[in-house]
Amino acid sequence: MSYTAKNDKVILIDGGLGTTLQEYELAILDDPLWSGRTLVNAQEQLVKAHRAFVQAKCDIISTATYQVTVDSLMKHHQLSHEQAEEIMFNSVKIAQRVIDEEKAQCYVAGSIGPYGAMLCDGSEFNGWYTDSMTIEQFKDWHRPRLAILARAEPTFIAFETIPSKKEAEALAELLREFPNVKAWLSFNCQDSKLTAHGEPIEEAAASVCLKSPDQIIAVGVNCVHPETVVPLIKRMNNIDRDFIAYPNAGVIWDAEKQIFDSQGQSITSFIHSYIDIGIKYIGGCCHVGPDQIRAIRDIIDRYSS
Repeated sequence: MSYTAKNDKVILIDGGLGTTLQEYELAILDDPLWSGRTLVNAQEQLVKAHRAFVQAKCDIISTATYQVTVDSLMKHHQLSHEQAEEIMFNSVKIAQRVIDEEKAQCYVAGSIGPYGAMLCDGSEFNGWYTDSMTIEQFKDWHRPRLAILARAEPTFIAFETIPSKKEAEALAELLREFPNVKAWLSFNCQDSKLTAHGEPIEEAAASVCLKSPDQIIAVGVNCVHPETVVPLIKRMNNIDRDFIAYPNAGVIWDAEKQIFDSQGQSITSFIHSYIDIGIKYIGGCCHVGPDQIRAIRDIIDRYSS
């Protein structure tokens, strides 16, 4: 489905696909493909999760490709290169089919996570690997993923949980090789000022927009604590772009324990403040399920009326 922005409308993104699938008792937390495993051998559960978010009245659902590459599919599921490409391509078609079956006005975002997600050690939450990689190395690594997803024609590409300015700049440059593709880019952050790798968020976001001025539709943050969203977005106020935020459900990843720790208020208690500062794209990340997305939908609709 083609997308036309409406300046006065808040767009609702789905919630955390991986953690929702875990609620279905799928053992994916330690899987090297995480939610992407469902593309290979658990499509019924994936369809169930997509459908639950569509029925919760979100405007955008994301593919199960955050932690997926052709190489990882070949390595962990003994697939040929062609089979692995087809599985990634079909991630968009699976999501679109659910939307069509539900007769919903909903869009598909092709999810592309950072290089660190592939390392399966929480590296996307600190970006330590950034210092040893070049812009060109990042582009070379991400290019095959973007090419496959772009060919499947999702409405957007979601570059998400990006921990560093350098990797974000690489993605923005790479996007220019696919001139018909629109994308958003959201950073993971260590606090209310800095990216996970330690750069000022406003500098990282501004650089992305400069490198891809016509294709990046929004910049912002995801997989952060909901209370950090407003101060982070306010630091980007001078950037001429729509803003996006889809934080966790008041949980924080503990890399040492390999678990999410519950802390603070629920995401729903922050939604009014997000709308008040002009965030256009709002949704949820880890542990934000369909029920919470439905609650956010209700808040947005009441606010708009």
